[in-house]
Parts: sequence; structure tokens; C-alpha cells
Amino acid sequence: METTMRRKQNGVMAWVTLAAMLALPAAATPVPSLPAREQMLGLLEHKALYRDRVDWAALRRDLAASDDPDRQRRLLSDSINRATAGHGRWMSAEEVREGYRKRAAGSGMTPAAAATEGPQAHPIDARLGLISVAPYLSDPGLPRARQRAAERQEAQRLQDILWRQDDGSRCGWIVDLGDNTGGNMWPMLLGVGPLLRGDADGPDVVGHFFDVAALQPWRYREGAVWVGDMPLLAADDATRRLRRPDAPVAVLQSGRTASSGEAIVLALRGRPRSRSFGTPTMGYSTGNSLVTLVDGSTLLLTGTVMKDRNGIGDGSRIVPDVIAAQRAEAMRRAQEWLLAQPACSGKPTEKAGPGARLPWKRAP
Repeated sequence: METTMRRKQNGVMAWVTLAAMLALPAAATPVPSLPAREQMLGLLEHKALYRDRVDWAALRRDLAASDDPDRQRRLLSDSINRATAGHGRWMSAEEVREGYRKRAAGSGMTPAAAATEGPQAHPIDARLGLISVAPYLSDPGLPRARQRAAERQEAQRLQDILWRQDDGSRCGWIVDLGDNTGGNMWPMLLGVGPLLRGDADGPDVVGHFFDVAALQPWRYREGAVWVGDMPLLAADDATRRLRRPDAPVAVLQSGRTASSGEAIVLALRGRPRSRSFGTPTMGYSTGNSLVTLVDGSTLLLTGTVMKDRNGIGDGSRIVPDVIAAQRAEAMRRAQEWLLAQPACSGKPTEKAGPGARLPWKRAP
């Protein structure tokens, strides 16, 4: 997932993670240059999360003994898979560009436009708000300043979906991550930020990275997302708050939820008055750093495990609180749970579909 985005540019790391199912197309022939290959092997040997699973000396010998690009690529891919449990990857510069183009073309829209107010196939009660958080990929062809501007735009798009529904009639919220296969984590986290703390004065830590030595917290405070004490992305209006920040939240997840999608699942896990529904996630709840190598190619280097606000998480699949095999069942059970909460003690005046804003009456 592009969860954090720690890009090695001008000596600065930017946290990033990329879901395996969003992996860019592999080519048989492209291989890193010799200097880039040694740079990559050094990073993997010393910083990859599962580096002990690879015999690095033997790998170097095998690479040196082969002049076949196909074999070299297979050796490198296998070692990266083992050292990152399948979450890391090496990509040539062209593969990065082509993968982004295909991703954008396949969705029929720019990645930022993928967030919606809800799946039309599953109507929701008029008392509930809904936000579907789709994958978001940064365009690698843009300068970093323009990438960051696009990330802020995506975060604001998500928050605007919340604000449009926050009209005083919403007693609970559904956050749908069922189709979130990963990308850049920070616009997603900021987009759902108003829902994260669970109370106006609740703790601001909503998750962690763990790199074997220490926990590094993710925070949502002052209308911005932070890693440790470093602000990463801020909303346009940092002072705006939901009318009912303590409203219950139901999280929808699935086997497609991966990487940065799993990061948002973890950020909502442990929140007061929250519950998750669906099936176990894909199992890439680890963080990558995106490193540009000396020849312009890219290494996604898995170096951290993602954990929730209570420090719980092992980098594998995240099991929901309530198992629901089908999407429609997960949506139904999520609504049943939300409407049974004290905040939702009332009945809508009539049935409503997605986006409807009908009045509802509280029980006497």
C-alpha cells in the first residue's frame, strides 16, 4: 500500500505502501543497473522487515553468475517477495509510469475521483451517513509539490462527502473499505479524520508503525494527520467538526481490502463505538518506503508492521468483529448494529436510498 509515503528524495524519506493486487505490471527483461542493484540489495539486507528469510550472500553469487536478464529478474523478485512477505517490489521507471496510466485508465477516472457517497446497490437508512473510501495513487510523473496538492484535494473531497451528509440527521456512520486495495494512505486517513477520535477530546493517536525497535504513532489532531510529531497533510478548514463526533461507526471490509485500506481499518479499530463487518482483509498490513534508486527505478521496501491505536497488529489479515460473507449482508448487519445503538433510537419517516436526507423522528 502506499500507506505512508516515505519517498527517498533529496535525502528525505516519505512513508508509502502499495497493495499487492495493485502491483504494477512486471516485465521479464528490465533489471536494475549494477549500482542500483547493489543499492537495492543493501537496503533489503539491512532494512527489510523479513530480511532474515533470504541468504543475501548466496543471492549475490547467483546474480553474479548469470548474465540472463530473465533469471536475474526472477532471482530479485523472489528475494524481494521473501524479504517483504509479498508486499515489496522493484519496478523500472517505465513500469511505474505504465502502471499508473493503466490504473487511471482502468478506473475511467483519476484516482482522486473514485470516492463516492455509497454503493448504489445497497440502500441505507436515512439516519446513517456513508462514505466509501476507494484506492488512491499518487501520479509518479508529477513533481512532489503537485502530488501533495493532489493528496490534499483528495482528502478534501472525502471530507466534503462527510460535511454534505452532516446535516443534523445522522446518528451513525458507515465507512466502506471493501474495495480499497491500497495506495497513498494519508489522503484517506485525513479524509475520514473527523470520524477517527470518537470523542471531541479523545486521544489523537489512531494507529502506529512498528519497525521492530519502536512504535511510531499516526495522529489526527488540529485538522491534520501526523506521523509522530511531524504534520503530513492538513484539511482546508482545520476547525470544522462533525455535529456528533461521538456517533457510532461501522466499518465494512473484505478480502480485497489491502495495504493502505487495511491502515484505515486499523485506524478505526479500537475507536469508541465502532465495529467492523465483512471478511478478513488481504493481509498486507505492513508499511513500505518508496525509494528511488540511482538509475531512476523504484524499490518498495517493506520495513514496518501497522498496528492500531492500542498497539495491536501483526502485519497479517485483519479479522472483522462480525463475519459477513457477502457485501449485502455486511451492509445489512452494519446498519442493524448502528440503529440499535443509543444514538440512533428513533425511526425514519420512510425508506431511503443512498444520499437521501429524509427527516426522522426520535422515539418518545
